[in-house]
Amino acid sequence: MDKRTKMWRVGWIMIGVVVVGMVSALAIVGNNPTESKNVGTSLDDVIEARKTWNVAFAGWSGKAAPDFTVSDIEGLRHRLSDYRGRDVLVVFWATWCPACKMEIPHLIELRETFEADELAILAISNETTEHLSQFAASAAINYSVVPLDASRLPSPFADVRSIPTTFFIDRNGIIRLTAEGLVSAEEAKAILHAER
Repeated sequence: MDKRTKMWRVGWIMIGVVVVGMVSALAIVGNNPTESKNVGTSLDDVIEARKTWNVAFAGWSGKAAPDFTVSDIEGLRHRLSDYRGRDVLVVFWATWCPACKMEIPHLIELRETFEADELAILAISNETTEHLSQFAASAAINYSVVPLDASRLPSPFADVRSIPTTFFIDRNGIIRLTAEGLVSAEEAKAILHAER
């Protein structure tokens, strides 16, 4: 490879690194969990408080969540339809994502606030089981961490293009809301408690 080609490739790599850094910084700044939010009691009030949510998946709101089956890092199988009768959060994330890491304490708090028969949390990543197991142990994660491995998910779950992305699925298996970006524990509780 000649010097000019090598410099061209290095330049594109540097541009990629800068773009990823800027996107991560914007995700953190644009989704500041410490911001005071005036969240009402209806689902519409909650959505209004965060207009950036639900845009990419608006067509799925109010529709039945397609079923899927995955296995978590402990080897336990999770079938979405088995969670009927309780709310479900399906969270797409990665260990390298700054906003995703900021969201972990909020998910831990939710797991501690709601009983397992009230709320299921499935945190799905495309990273390896071994890596996710080590990370989950070091972060004291108390909810289900799922590596995608070879699992194929149906739309809309297969259509996620940014992380974190959270699907709020109600007790009847209906997608209530999709949130792109960090969701604070306060916001998640408001959504889960919103008048239906």
